[in-house]
Amino acid sequence: METPKYHGRVIIGFLLILIGGLFLLRNYDLFDFPYEDITWEYFFILVGVLFFFLSRNKTAGIVFIAIGLFNLLPELWPLIFVMIGLYIIFGRERFRHSRLSSKSTFEEPSGQPASGNDYVDSVNIFGGGNKVIHSDNFKGGNITSIFGGSEINLSNCKLAEGENFIEVTAVFGGTTIIVPHDWKVILDVLPIFGGFGDKRIKDPNKAFQEGRTLVIKGLVIFGGGEVKTIF
Repeated sequence: METPKYHGRVIIGFLLILIGGLFLLRNYDLFDFPYEDITWEYFFILVGVLFFFLSRNKTAGIVFIAIGLFNLLPELWPLIFVMIGLYIIFGRERFRHSRLSSKSTFEEPSGQPASGNDYVDSVNIFGGGNKVIHSDNFKGGNITSIFGGSEINLSNCKLAEGENFIEVTAVFGGTTIIVPHDWKVILDVLPIFGGFGDKRIKDPNKAFQEGRTLVIKGLVIFGGGEVKTIF
């Protein structure tokens, strides 16, 4: 079931109001709360839970929950290897299968499944990377940057018909998405202590492609990103 457009914003907004209100009450000695027991691990777990339930890209949520739990309970650290192994075995294959099995989003009108080059799947954690995508029927994908960054070049792609979605997740990192001049791009990214901007050079004499739209959605916390064009 698709999450309503502003559902995630409302939840995050209420959480920030709640946290701010608790600390304000403490400053005036109006509410006794064990603030000294709240460590950075709990903050990481909270951020991870938000990402896991409010974003279609679960990778960031799992990473933050794992970092928080492994520091609170150091004896669980061997699970890191278990999680990495499971991701290597099942993660990429499941992502590929889910893309090709959805007829409404990922299947061509002729009934032929879309190519793997029609999607971007970029995960950068404590590092960075650049990708150049070549596709005649680009449909979207996922971009995750945690304490790292990425540049995704789509200038050699043609956008598929209808609405196509890229899910962006950036925490203490960022991403740059390069698109052709004639793409219609809609930004629906929620930045918290960060930003995501539209840096495209607009040409008033160039019309957008009809019936083709790229929607960039996601969540940016203490990070940034931009969509731009190049000549």
